[in-house]
Amino acid sequence: MFQSVWFDSYFTAFFSLFVIMDAFGALPLFLMLSEKIPKAKRAKAANNTLLVAAILLLIFIFGGSAILNYFGISIPSFQVAGGLILLIIGLKIVLGLKLGAQQKHVELYEFTAVPMATPLIVGPGTITTTIILVAQYGYVLVALAALLNLIVMWIVLRNAFFIYRFLGHQGVEIISRIVGIILTALAVEFIHEGLVALLSGSSL
Repeated sequence: MFQSVWFDSYFTAFFSLFVIMDAFGALPLFLMLSEKIPKAKRAKAANNTLLVAAILLLIFIFGGSAILNYFGISIPSFQVAGGLILLIIGLKIVLGLKLGAQQKHVELYEFTAVPMATPLIVGPGTITTTIILVAQYGYVLVALAALLNLIVMWIVLRNAFFIYRFLGHQGVEIISRIVGIILTALAVEFIHEGLVALLSGSSL
């Protein structure tokens, strides 16, 4: 029974992070930024991207709650605010909207930290989801779910050109749109849970 609950929780945490990190959605930008560098250096760029993303994720997994406590922000309030951010990101993906300036050209490894590692992989949505999941499932389970997601992301980026050729531009776009719809639904759940918790607390 315990194992079943643990695996259910792990799957939920993994899938929540998988949706918001959107490995296939990161493909087009990585391809655009790395298309003119040699294959060997492209692999190193993928490694650097995931290293920076891993460091950022660890900071927010183990220090996210402390940051919230320092500013006096409750988890339900953060859930509602984070849910709204996720909702905007999800709608942006589904509708193909472009928010903010798009970087046209980046020199060699400049893009591995920004914009690839952050805000693309570890952005507001990922940070929000991570902190909420830690509050629900604890540090170890979320850290393991994040680790598996980073491995998936690393495999995708290391094989970016092969995957893109296999799926085609339209295939990548379809996958991104589906991910966007799931992300939007997840955002609604976060907002709903946060509001219920806030209203329950205010009624005590």
